[in-house]
Amino acid sequence: MPIEAIASQRLFERVAEQISRLIAAEEFRKGDRLPPERDLAKQLKVSRPVVREAMIALELAGLVEVRSGAGTYVKSVTRTPVRLFGNGPSPFELLAARRLVEGEVAALAASMATASDIGALRGLNDEIRRETESGLTGVEPDRHFHRRLAESTRNSVLTELVGQLWEGMTGPILNRLHELTNRPGKHRTNIADHEAIVAAVERGDPDAARRTMAAHVGHVEAVFAEDESDTTEALAEAG
Repeated sequence: MPIEAIASQRLFERVAEQISRLIAAEEFRKGDRLPPERDLAKQLKVSRPVVREAMIALELAGLVEVRSGAGTYVKSVTRTPVRLFGNGPSPFELLAARRLVEGEVAALAASMATASDIGALRGLNDEIRRETESGLTGVEPDRHFHRRLAESTRNSVLTELVGQLWEGMTGPILNRLHELTNRPGKHRTNIADHEAIVAAVERGDPDAARRTMAAHVGHVEAVFAEDESDTTEALAEAG
């Protein structure tokens, strides 16, 4: 018997494999709509963000199609449950880490940032606005904004740490989440959050900078955690 590597699976991967077993057993057939994410979360006794991550992982594996505002549908049927690897970090674990690290980065920046730093941050926020108004996700200038904020602390370790966190923000699952949530309302909130962070840093107010950064990451978490019914309502409001 060949030796097999022991995989350390994350919760969303275990959920995705369980759903793939149901598809393999034809509990769900090609073209079927899967139950809403909130219902699956209750049945599986996990959070809705975990189910959202699992759905995106299954989509990347080619088993389902996530349709913004319409739900998740079985795209293909396999007789063998999928084994999921290489999808990058859990998006919501990554966001939890960002909330802690970048909150303190913003607080320190409020004590260290110069007028040049403030100008650079505002310029990057303007770049995010231009990109998103043209229909793009704005992820790259967003990444540069947060790294530039870290650079304003004058701490190279914090700068590298924020850079590493943002490498994870461009993993396969997060890239798909950015695509699914590429809406004007999300971008307006993102830009307004950045303006509030810069204003707190410019005032030299560490507590306000920490709070506004935590609120910003919380807004990102809320958008990424929306299920199809939430998205339908959000799209109606944006229209």
